[in-house]
Amino acid sequence: MANKKNLLDVQGASDMINQYKEEMAHEFGVHHSVQEQDAKAKDMTKTIQEEKNKKND
Repeated sequence: MANKKNLLDVQGASDMINQYKEEMAHEFGVHHSVQEQDAKAKDMTKTIQEEKNKKND
């Protein structure tokens, strides 16, 4: 019984919980759209590559 997962039994509750999580994340400034995450990842990768190139030169 210790391994029992907490399941949501109410229909639509998971949607409400996900919406609540998104709202809280947005309040704390950690919520970003997929496009924003992709853009940040590309920028970070580019920055890391530039730093490695500078060290190798």
